[in-house]
Amino acid sequence: MFIRFAATLILSATAMICGARAEPVTIASAAQGSSTYNIALAVARAAGEIGGLDLRPQPYKSTSQGAAFVDGGEVDFGLENAFAVREAMLGLGRFEGQKMSNLRLVARLQPLRMALAVRKDSGIRSFDDLRGKRLPAGFRAAVTGELLISAMLANGGLSYDDVEKVPVNDFTAMADAFAAGQLDAYIFVIGTPRDEQVSRTVGGLVPMPFDDGAEALAKLKDVLPVASLGRLQPDPSLVDIDKETVVLEYDYFVYTHAGEADDTVRRMVESLHGGKNLMVQSVASMAWFDPARINADIGLPYHPAAEAFFREKGLSN
Repeated sequence: MFIRFAATLILSATAMICGARAEPVTIASAAQGSSTYNIALAVARAAGEIGGLDLRPQPYKSTSQGAAFVDGGEVDFGLENAFAVREAMLGLGRFEGQKMSNLRLVARLQPLRMALAVRKDSGIRSFDDLRGKRLPAGFRAAVTGELLISAMLANGGLSYDDVEKVPVNDFTAMADAFAAGQLDAYIFVIGTPRDEQVSRTVGGLVPMPFDDGAEALAKLKDVLPVASLGRLQPDPSLVDIDKETVVLEYDYFVYTHAGEADDTVRRMVESLHGGKNLMVQSVASMAWFDPARINADIGLPYHPAAEAFFREKGLSN
């Protein structure tokens, strides 16, 4: 309830700041209360206070569902991870036969950092302890759900064959099922309000220990090549990271469609480039956003207005 109330305050403040100066602009996210919805709220705050954009999150079951609406110009911007936005733009995987050739990148936003987590009182402390346990599967509305779980299990020497698969539709449904006791482990997105609430609900989380040695890392990347492993140090702002923790990470992007107005895209990029402090106030994980690295080369085209901003600021990829 507190998170929903805070979200309403942020949106109301943004509307008051921007309403007289701008027509509403939309950004596709996952469902209200999800990790990406809260990130969208943080981006909206920066877009309002810096760029004068009345940016409003447009929630869908998953970020992947929103891509078609951005591609068609019905929604202005979207949030998506590097793997899924590449699949959509190139017509690969679940997007085979549905290539979204109108999509254009705007900026690298931040690395999402995550782990496969269990309840603190579960007694599960290793990947081997997960054998026969209930894990989320299916993810009909989310491109990367099963890939992430598969990559995490592979790092720990397991596969879906070693666990009980419990179908979920998307990441929000997964978090709800875990909090309700229907799953033994779930994808814990570190530093996000949603997962801070999950932790409070279940009495604390324990991330499974990833192995960042060369062989185990290779097993993870065989499943999800865009992912990598990094080490997080304890930080009071990060719930349940109370010791050095190896986490999975991959980049999230803001994207748009080719026909989006140059001025709107430029104001969005300016807002992101100068808005880190504002965004961190809303979502702790935005502390990992690096304004100097928003022009990341993942082999996909950027909107011309974003490219012009990069050249002006000397932001090479």
